[in-house]
Amino acid sequence: MSIELAYGEVSAIDYLSCRIRVRLDDRDGLQTYWLNIPQRNTQGTKRRPLMPELGEQVAVLLDADGVGGVYLGGIYSTAEPPPVVDEDTDFVRFSDGTVSTYDRKAGVMRLDCEGALIVKCGRSIRVEAAGPLVVKAPSATLDIPQVTLNGDLQVNGNVSATGTMMDVGGNSNHHRH
Repeated sequence: MSIELAYGEVSAIDYLSCRIRVRLDDRDGLQTYWLNIPQRNTQGTKRRPLMPELGEQVAVLLDADGVGGVYLGGIYSTAEPPPVVDEDTDFVRFSDGTVSTYDRKAGVMRLDCEGALIVKCGRSIRVEAAGPLVVKAPSATLDIPQVTLNGDLQVNGNVSATGTMMDVGGNSNHHRH
């Protein structure tokens, strides 16, 4: 059985079964059969990455008949060059504009999310940093029954509180001398 490497453009996508069809322009626009997209995990651990997009340039391995085979991956070309050429950067840009980058030389990971970012954990979350931790937002709400702060607290601005304020000696904000 002979197989050959071919290049074409995604012409149809079957999201349910993770398959695509590819138009082969160098073969007078011949369209392949449905080609499987290899996945990293399909048993106990399951993974489903984003599918190729319509019109994406791809490489495929084809059977002797030239229309059956398997998808290998998308390819860059002069018409669609790589978005980053830095050898130390891992880069993902989603079609909505969300970008994830990791610069291993600088040791910096960045996520620029166009939509919401939700982190949900069934156990605990711990954030550790060797330098300062900065949270910047128009406002923040901590919906937590109890907060323990170990260390000094510096407030630059006003403090507004409801309820009782007590120090460790039992003195409240209503204490008078």
